[in-house]
Amino acid sequence: MAATRDNDGRAFPEDLAMEILLRLPVESLLRFKCVCKNWYEIIKSRSFIREHMNWSGKNKPPEILIYDHSAPDDSPPITLISISDAAVVHENPDYLQRFRGMTYFLGSVDGLFLLERVIDGSIFNISLAMWNPATREVRPLPSPEFKLQPSFRQRGCNFGFGLDPTTDDYKVVWFRSFWDNIRNRRVPQAYAAVYSCSRDSWRILQPENHDIFIYKYCIEALGTAYLNGAYYWLLKGERCKCSILSFDFGKEVFVEIGGPDAPRPIIGG
Repeated sequence: MAATRDNDGRAFPEDLAMEILLRLPVESLLRFKCVCKNWYEIIKSRSFIREHMNWSGKNKPPEILIYDHSAPDDSPPITLISISDAAVVHENPDYLQRFRGMTYFLGSVDGLFLLERVIDGSIFNISLAMWNPATREVRPLPSPEFKLQPSFRQRGCNFGFGLDPTTDDYKVVWFRSFWDNIRNRRVPQAYAAVYSCSRDSWRILQPENHDIFIYKYCIEALGTAYLNGAYYWLLKGERCKCSILSFDFGKEVFVEIGGPDAPRPIIGG
């Protein structure tokens, strides 16, 4: 990378430019991308983004995000609270107005969040987006081509969101299960897809073991987790037996991890 030069043509040390840029807020970096080609390449590079996140995490005042499930239609459902020694600052991100009525909120992964909204209560009309609070960018996601029947009623709908460490690509995984109202039975097929940010497209998945999704369900209220390139859900099956479902964002495969045997109740002391 060539060194940056000032107005007099003198070289500006690249390592010094890096140290300065790392300490700037995201809003300033977005403006400074157009200063010169060298700065643009630095700010857009994955290594700089990673270093800036690490530096901000250590030096930036803590922030609290509040998601109000019962927010009225005329107010945004999200409030950001920045806490510093000087003051507590409340911010309502008005640019999220079009995501009023959000039904799901997942994250964060490297400061990014996944937003979901069911439109008119229809399982055929679900809107997804990725949100970066630092840059105030909301990126709508295209819809995967799930081949659903009008008689389907949704039984389960689950998401995972994380980073593919092999490609530095952020991905979203979505799997669903349904009940067929006409045949009055579970639909004997799992519907799953993975979205790639770099490709801006979904890939339909064919899980090897459909029974995991058909006869078990995720207990999201007890927690889900993303760690080291994989997402995890707690599964509950027959007789309250629990296991863990994982999705590897690099290999794009589901794996079920067996849980411990459920303890038997002790009667009479």
